[in-house]
Amino acid sequence: MADARFDPGPALAPLKAFQRATVDHVCRRLLTDADATRQFLVADEVGLGKTMVARGVIARTIEALWEKVPRIDIIYVCSNGAIAAQNLARLNVMEREAKVLPTRLTLLPLVLGGENSLRHNRVNFISLTLGTTFDLKSSGGWARERALILRLLDGRLAHPKGAVRLFQGWSGETGWEGERARVATLPVDREIANRFQDAVASSPGLITRIDDLCAEVARYRQVDGDLRHACTAVIGELRGMLAQASVQSLEPDLIILDEFQRFHDLLHGDSEAADLARQLFNHTDSMGNSAKTLLLSATPYRMLTLAGDAPEEGDHHRDFLDVLEFLFGAEDGKRRRDEIAIEMRHFRKAMQALPAGFENARTIRHVIEGQLRRIIARTERVSETADRDAMIREVRHDLDLTAGDLIEARAIAAVAAAAGAPGTVEYWKSSPWLLNLMRGYKLADLLKEQAKAPSPALRSAMRAAIPLQIAPQTVESYAPLTPANGRMRKLAELAFAEGMARRLWIAPSMPYFGTSQLVSKMLIFSEWTMVPDAIAGFLSYEAERQMGMGKDHGYTDPPTTRPLQFRRAQGRLAGLRALQLVIPSPRLAALADPLTLLREDGPFADLDAMRRAAANRLRPLAENLTDRCTEAAEGGWDWSSAAALDISTTGFAGWLSSPTLRQEGDEEAWPDHLADLAQAAKQPIGRADTEQVLAHLVDVALGSPATCVLRALSRIAPGLSLDDPALLSAATHVGMAFRTLFNQPESQALLRAEGDVYWRAVLRHSAEHDLQSVLDEYTHVLFEAEGQVGHAPVSAVRVIAERMAEALSLRPAQIELNHYTLQRGRIVQTHPITLRGRFAMRLAQKGEDETGVNRTGLVRTAFNSPFKPFVLASTSVGQEGLDFHPYCHRVVHWNLPGNPVDMEQREGRVHRYKNHAVRLNLVTGHFQDALDGQASDPWASMFDAAHAGAKHKGDLEPFWVMDGPIKVERHILSLPFSREETRLSWLNRSVALYRLAFGQPRQDDLLALLDQVRNDIVPEELAQLQISLRPD
Repeated sequence: MADARFDPGPALAPLKAFQRATVDHVCRRLLTDADATRQFLVADEVGLGKTMVARGVIARTIEALWEKVPRIDIIYVCSNGAIAAQNLARLNVMEREAKVLPTRLTLLPLVLGGENSLRHNRVNFISLTLGTTFDLKSSGGWARERALILRLLDGRLAHPKGAVRLFQGWSGETGWEGERARVATLPVDREIANRFQDAVASSPGLITRIDDLCAEVARYRQVDGDLRHACTAVIGELRGMLAQASVQSLEPDLIILDEFQRFHDLLHGDSEAADLARQLFNHTDSMGNSAKTLLLSATPYRMLTLAGDAPEEGDHHRDFLDVLEFLFGAEDGKRRRDEIAIEMRHFRKAMQALPAGFENARTIRHVIEGQLRRIIARTERVSETADRDAMIREVRHDLDLTAGDLIEARAIAAVAAAAGAPGTVEYWKSSPWLLNLMRGYKLADLLKEQAKAPSPALRSAMRAAIPLQIAPQTVESYAPLTPANGRMRKLAELAFAEGMARRLWIAPSMPYFGTSQLVSKMLIFSEWTMVPDAIAGFLSYEAERQMGMGKDHGYTDPPTTRPLQFRRAQGRLAGLRALQLVIPSPRLAALADPLTLLREDGPFADLDAMRRAAANRLRPLAENLTDRCTEAAEGGWDWSSAAALDISTTGFAGWLSSPTLRQEGDEEAWPDHLADLAQAAKQPIGRADTEQVLAHLVDVALGSPATCVLRALSRIAPGLSLDDPALLSAATHVGMAFRTLFNQPESQALLRAEGDVYWRAVLRHSAEHDLQSVLDEYTHVLFEAEGQVGHAPVSAVRVIAERMAEALSLRPAQIELNHYTLQRGRIVQTHPITLRGRFAMRLAQKGEDETGVNRTGLVRTAFNSPFKPFVLASTSVGQEGLDFHPYCHRVVHWNLPGNPVDMEQREGRVHRYKNHAVRLNLVTGHFQDALDGQASDPWASMFDAAHAGAKHKGDLEPFWVMDGPIKVERHILSLPFSREETRLSWLNRSVALYRLAFGQPRQDDLLALLDQVRNDIVPEELAQLQISLRPD
């Protein structure tokens, strides 16, 4: 038993008041009440920080069990590995004292082998993913799983060579042999291994079946068809047995099911997977301590069911009752569920009698709340804004309809009709250039089938439609593209407003000079898969045009230069002047900090005013440098003067010659550049005019990406000196990523138009676009988003720098377009046109690339940064539980959702903690607090001041909602007189009422009735009838 008690204080400290209230309530119900439950649901509205609540519950659970049990196991179950990796760091309240083990059940024998054994650890955090953990028979699993099973069966099979082939599955021979070799060297948990081997031996006929398959596999060169199916089936059976053996090694004290609506079949099904899950949920140890289950979901059941909804999508009333039965537990879940169902029927009758039934309905509501709060807590944000609009503003756009639109509609309709494809009206309303973009749709498949012998009608239709495509020669010459689609034209107008096409990053919410620029990224939802590709391809192409890419070369020409390189050219080091972009200057960071200048000498009307203030601070340094200058042939002042200011400090000098810094660059001449800089910094600079040196130092102080990053990171790590090696290395790491940004061809086209040598153009562009304020804001966002509050400063700056570099280094997406011609009466699909997607991107539903790193995660990281992409289009984000709020407060509904819950889910992706709209409103009301505050982080000063003056004390204000001129914008793009206009009117009415239909069958009938009586009862009284499960 550990000597020191676990202290939950550090884990609870960051929680806001409403989160802390939820944690207290959950822990009473799970841990201390006389009638404590084993299951509890936290159903806070999307974006309110359920993971932070879970962190608090974990801390309290560990505290409660610390002296009761020798080992504490926390099991975290979610839908995929990317979410698991992200949230485990946030949930680990022990930091280095606990083992964090993201895995599959079938890999536990490897994860727990040797020193990692659960029995050796005081606290264990184990992550399991839904499909890969419980659905074991649908596939052959990972190569590592199969290699492990093969190892565990070693010596028990009659045909070892055949067994190697059988368990190879779909893996290539080289990869399979490598995986077998790796697994052979890893320690295996013997307890699980023995349990698995005993289960295999006791399964009637299993070894014989495996031996027969091994013998058959050995006879064939290729394993496919029925034999492949049989191999997969037996591997699945063995994976299931290994999972069963593994789950018995777990002794869960707290199980967290994240986005648990995805677990319906596990909670209520009769499959082997459900049995496996129930073994976890129902675990009770030898001392009588039972596992507790915390369920997290903003939509734990179908929130709204309407007539006409597909049955497989779920039913609100049935799903609601199923969840209640599970939460109340196996012993009396059905009875308690039925009691609440009766009360719900009484509640419905009272509401049907409104307005006369108001008092009766309110009384019943209180009874229902009392019963449900025993097992459910839910906080919502609507009531926290002055006008109860939850900070949402609807923006409707009038779309024009041109003759070109109708010509394209007629042409594509004729092609579809001639090919026998379904109607294309909805497609045409959603996207231009349909022939280019219909890959994966029936029309493209039919064109391929009929290409060799198209009917005369199809040839005629294609002859009219082909000229309406995007053509390769158009793209190659960077000619303008005019979309024959009103939505796309309006989107381009919105996306390129405020000069967005010519920006490299979003303007800061709190500029350090000049006035605010109210810009935002855009998140777009469409129900058609071709739309995200159309948006990403067209907007990115047009953005490149507006940046000047078409002036000097064609679209597919390879980049001709990378101006910021550390290489040798003609025997000389060619990147010395670029060093000041990636090597930070602590002296300049301290003496010419734009935030300090603003606090002491501001406000500044423009950059020139700030430059004058910086020059006043730096003049003594410039004079000192020029007083010591010589006629040196080497060591020019325009690349060594900044380093010369810092070389006398031990921290900087030692870091400049450190192996860590040498390893940061991958170019052969990088170490030589560093050596020359270190040598030159120790010598007098070449002869130069004081004013020239001073102007240069101001340029570096205000515009060097590395120096700006150094300041920004120091805001959240004030305990580290500016010449701390950890800070310097982190700043250089991000500085190198900025080099990637500025080496991009479109960045070059933009900056070279400004008419300066390139490295100096980078410095001046960065200063002119307020990079310091941008990075200060970004660092504040990442500090909490990456779960670094309370962590060691050295660790925090490293994690934040890595995330910044990741955002800056995202590769452009490749968007392939079909292209058709007619040749000798045949339809010919030529080589696809490939467009780059950088300004705008699509969020893929799934899939991995970029050396196995999840692309969705990379795109999300970049979108949640100030850098590109500025537009993100998706068909699936609303169902994925992802957040996109740091720099986006505009949601575009390309197609309207089918119900108000889906609309709220979409908008909830940007309406989250310290979202972009909140920060813009914060600056409007608390800018002076950033100047007056003593905190190194100006954003912390503003939030502290706003929190102290908040009208509502539950802590939603100012962190989730903040009254002010900026709202989360709901952009509606619909053609005049279309059926979507009618649907929008219904959606807006239903958003205000659907919560009153909570727990009810036939919700659309009740909504219609409430819509009729809404004029006979004041909104405040209707609000009193909403069932509230917010903890007191």
